[in-house]
Amino acid sequence: MTASRSQLFLLGATLVVCTLIYWPALHGPFLFDDFPNLAALTSIDHVSSWRDLGIYLSQPRDFPGRPVAMLSFLLQKSDWPDHPFPFKLVNLSLHLVVGLLVYVLTRRLARLWLATTQDEDTARAARADWAALFAAAAWLLNPIQLSGVSLVVQRMTLLMALFTVTGLLTYLHGLLREDLPSWRRGAWMALGLGAGTGLALLSKENGLLLPLYALVIDSTLISDRVKRLPRALAWWRRLLIWPIVLFVVGFLLWIIPISLHAGIRDFSLGERLLTEPRVLASYLGKIFLPRFGLYGLYHDDFMVSRGLLSPWTTLPALALVPAIAGAALFGRRRWPLFALAVLWYLGGQLLESSTIMLELYFEHRNYVPIIGPFVALGLALARTAPGTARRLASVLAVAWLAACTLTTALSARTYSSADRLALTWANTDPDSIRAQTFLVERLTQHGQLRAALDVLDRSIRQYPFSSNLAGDRVYLRCLQGTLDESDLDHLERTFREAPFDRAGFSNMEQLRNLAAAHQCTALTPGRWWSLSDAMLANPAYAQNGVAAGFLHYQRHFWAVSQGNLALTIAELQAAYQNDPDAEIPRLEAKYLVSAGLYDRAIDTLQHADYRRLPQLRRLLVDDRAINAEDIATIRQMQAKNGAGH
Repeated sequence: MTASRSQLFLLGATLVVCTLIYWPALHGPFLFDDFPNLAALTSIDHVSSWRDLGIYLSQPRDFPGRPVAMLSFLLQKSDWPDHPFPFKLVNLSLHLVVGLLVYVLTRRLARLWLATTQDEDTARAARADWAALFAAAAWLLNPIQLSGVSLVVQRMTLLMALFTVTGLLTYLHGLLREDLPSWRRGAWMALGLGAGTGLALLSKENGLLLPLYALVIDSTLISDRVKRLPRALAWWRRLLIWPIVLFVVGFLLWIIPISLHAGIRDFSLGERLLTEPRVLASYLGKIFLPRFGLYGLYHDDFMVSRGLLSPWTTLPALALVPAIAGAALFGRRRWPLFALAVLWYLGGQLLESSTIMLELYFEHRNYVPIIGPFVALGLALARTAPGTARRLASVLAVAWLAACTLTTALSARTYSSADRLALTWANTDPDSIRAQTFLVERLTQHGQLRAALDVLDRSIRQYPFSSNLAGDRVYLRCLQGTLDESDLDHLERTFREAPFDRAGFSNMEQLRNLAAAHQCTALTPGRWWSLSDAMLANPAYAQNGVAAGFLHYQRHFWAVSQGNLALTIAELQAAYQNDPDAEIPRLEAKYLVSAGLYDRAIDTLQHADYRRLPQLRRLLVDDRAINAEDIATIRQMQAKNGAGH
């Protein structure tokens, strides 16, 4: 049964409103994680073969590498890195499509949920349509969705959501169509949970949670339908759902020993597990109590829970989350809508808010998890008894949607300009190092070095051991022409003692370029080398493969500038040992060839240990074949020059 014209009009109006309020944000810049994650677009000129495509898709280090999302970015390569608008327009289009799918999913579930009421079919259908409209509008217009749409690289999340909801709809089609033969129903269920999970996973790892969402729906809203499945189809359903659900749980338990020794964060695994319930509470506050000024990308200032009462909210949050989860799990038959909302939301946070040592807080992690609570609210509104209660619920729902729309509209305008974002986030998150350094970056680009230094100095007083802030200060003092030895002595001490910070070691490239260009009297190439020594003497950086690999790679440039071939090769080998990259052996060979050492270059390429490369690279690219082609070229050069060594 199709929706009424008024429903279709209101749904279309919702999509138009969503487009209008997001439109200013589409004119904003690339931000934050966009740059490292889309750098692969710069690394390849064009794709003319399967090898080129494999090299591009293998740029992400982790398996499976999110190839569906990476392919979508590749289609827009001509717009990178100068034109963010087309990227953001695609993101918004995906957001609208997923919103439509949320509408369809809610409508399907609402009709099942309302089937037991005494209303006429027409009335039930109308109430189901209203429930679907509310859920879709709440999901589309909620301000916590802003970062997922405005941050270009989060297209990975958008595509994952697209395939997750599509997969659920396909699965439910097979599960609920009792008029179809069992084999056809099983095929639809397999297509939804098999292909859907696969495509969602290849967009972002959270796609692996699709069977868990199906399990939540099955065990809350449609448990009676599941019980009526033919025996063979019931077992087929179990085989489609439970292996993946158990794999996810097993993986989260298996990774605990690894996470215990992960030194890439300023918090331990135990502290992370203490903090995440407070993070979830913060998310829910932003979702259901929309207020301008709360939303953004930089939440590195969120206080880590160092103990049960540090801060005091840790213990209540830690007790509340399992209590609510337990109530939802054991009361799912008595309170199915409550169970749907809680189990869907907490299940959706399972990978990014538990034992994996990711950063503590990102708003876009709610993109799919909030679907369940909004579906549950829509269904609850549809079941509200006629009369005063229904009118009051409707008024509150409309008022809340209006507040969400206004907050999102105001926040989206902030995203329209890098300068506006920098000022807003620096003011709303004064304790965030990222927010303050973003403001410093914008002030520096406008030539306001004194103001930028003032911002940095305030942050350094708060975070005296931040390698990121200390490195930025040296950079600004150099540009200002006021850098002296005491600044570099302080930076060197900081590098030796600072906790791990990705921005801290990545700043070393910027400082090396300054030293190589002789822009500051104090920052000589030799002094830069001693700074890199200091950072490598810090276990927080020396024991992190990515950081150590990056530092040794930067040091090889210094060795090249000194004409020291042996040191150049040694630093490249150290870089490869810490963070294997297929191009490093070929770069070694290039330097050896330039010195006329053809046999050594050939030997380097022949004996490169590509077993240590990331799995994705080994699967997609035959680096041995590339090396063989390079070896053939070197032999030709060797024969032409008549040299053997």
